[in-house]
Parts: sequence; structure tokens; C-alpha cells
Amino acid sequence: MFKNKFKKFGGSQIPDIVEYLNNSIMKEPTITISVGCDSIQKRRKTIFAITIMLYNTDICNGAHVVFFRESCPKIRDTQSRLYKEAEYLHLLGTFLDENLSPTYKRMDLSEIERKKYKYHLLKCDGEYSHVPPHLEEGVVKSLTLLPSDKMDYKLVDIHVDFNPFEGSMNQKGHFKNKSYTAYKSYASWLRGLGFRVWAKPLSYASSTAADLLLHD
Repeated sequence: MFKNKFKKFGGSQIPDIVEYLNNSIMKEPTITISVGCDSIQKRRKTIFAITIMLYNTDICNGAHVVFFRESCPKIRDTQSRLYKEAEYLHLLGTFLDENLSPTYKRMDLSEIERKKYKYHLLKCDGEYSHVPPHLEEGVVKSLTLLPSDKMDYKLVDIHVDFNPFEGSMNQKGHFKNKSYTAYKSYASWLRGLGFRVWAKPLSYASSTAADLLLHD
């Protein structure tokens, strides 16, 4: 389904995405592999951009992204469109997890990386909202990891372009962050399947890379 769909930002096609990722892992065993998806409405079509982002937390020298775009007849209902984004992420994440498992073992989940993820989840639940950015590093380091924080995750992370906060209410009585409902439903679903799931503003594979592909 996904084997030969991806291409590089320069435009060259990738014949086999699994082989491509395995070669990348051989060069940098500690990379984190994340998948992202975003969508846009254009006339009679809905266009989806699907990305795979490779990032080395040891080097922190930028990410490498590959992608493909796909379109379908316009999905007018917002929640149905956001579900389609989550479905792409589930299918791609599962495909990569199954096909990389014979050769790849995650080496990116250090203690500090697990604390960063725990902090992100707590912030998404409304905790630590009072902490200014320049103090976050100290808070992260002070967190205690419980046995549940040390679980084995799927081989790829999922980045959802969903907002974990309701936001203010408009004049019609609807929350301005339309993706909040999708976050509550689909992020929980994906986490229940064993994926690490990152939301805005840390879901770079979706909110930055995939978004850029829809507006280039």
C-alpha cells in the first residue's frame, strides 16, 4: 500500500520506503521515526499530505522528511476529514511497524526522552500550563518515571495535527479549536494501539512538514 508512494523533497521517487528507512537506520541507529498527516480543501477535492520524518535527538541537526500527497472527492464534514487523517496515520504507522520489526529495535527512548513525552502528555491534559518555556527543561528533568512510562512503544511515533485544548467558544456556541474533538477521540485510540502520539505544538511531522506540503 505504501511501499513505493513516497518521494524526497527534491522530487525523486523512493522505490521501497522500507528499504530506504532501513538504510537510514543503519547510518543513524538512534533516529526517531515519526509519521504525520494534514489536509486541505481545494474546490471539489480534499488533499492529504502524508509524511515520514527522521530525527536524531542525539545530534539535533534538523529532520529529514519524505512524503506523498493523495486526493479524494471533497469531504465536507470536518470531523470526517480529521478521522481520515487519523486513519492514514494508523495505516502508515502499522505498516512501518510491521515491516521494520524484523530489523529495527528502537534506541531513541532514553530516560530524558521518555520524560519529555510524559511532560507533553501532562501538558495536553492541562497540567503545567503555568510553566514558562524557559523553565520547562528543569520541570522535565524533575519528573519521575513510573512503570507505565517505561512501556515498549511501536517503532514509529504518530504526530497528529490536532489541538489538545478546547480554546474559547464562538458566538454560535462552538469551540474555536475544531480539532479538539478529534484529539480527544483519535489520539486516545492511537495511543491505545501502542503508539507514542504527539499533538500540537510538538507534532512537527503534521503541523509543520505536512502543512508546508499543502501550501507550497
